Amino acid sequence: MKLFLASGINKTLPLLSKVDPELGKKVLFVANAADPYTGDKFWIDWDRTAFRELGYQVHEVDLREITPKRLEQLLKTEDILHICGGSPYYLISLFREKGFEQVIVNAIKNDLVVYTGTSAGSIVVSKNIKSFSHDQEEMEHIKKVPDHRGLGVIDFCIVPHCNNASFVDEHKKIVEHMPNDPEALFFLQDTQAVWIEDNNMRFLQT
Repeated sequence: MKLFLASGINKTLPLLSKVDPELGKKVLFVANAADPYTGDKFWIDWDRTAFRELGYQVHEVDLREITPKRLEQLLKTEDILHICGGSPYYLISLFREKGFEQVIVNAIKNDLVVYTGTSAGSIVVSKNIKSFSHDQEEMEHIKKVPDHRGLGVIDFCIVPHCNNASFVDEHKKIVEHMPNDPEALFFLQDTQAVWIEDNNMRFLQT
């Protein structure tokens, strides 16, 4: 099991080849966490560009348009499953609606792919994402995830963008509710990432 969890893959991707130098270059790229947002989804472009500039082959897939069986087939041909940022609650609701949860978890735990995440992509592998339920933008999606359960691959939750002024209000809400939220939290700046390999974890920084 290998996971590279970041605030932003665009600022940390060079670290991945250092912790896993034998890793291949084929990436299954999932941008669906950004589905609820309108306008310029610049953070998706940042992730895509980061992979391409370092020589990765980016194969994009829209989870709204495929079946669990097709996702399972695609994961067997790729080296990396990358999940971009956006809404963690929407992303989990989409996984559930389409039946992707177990397919993704099995691919991670059986070492079919290395999982990489930006922001929401790093959040959703946690057992519980309740810390993000206080964000007003998540309210409409929480109704579809009333148990606040993530994929359950790790037993703590990433809090991304901790040095980004745009997220100050969101972080204040998370800290205010920490005594009542069940999951251990790991705060990451945009130039930081966590590498998990089986039962070992490393903190990385550019």
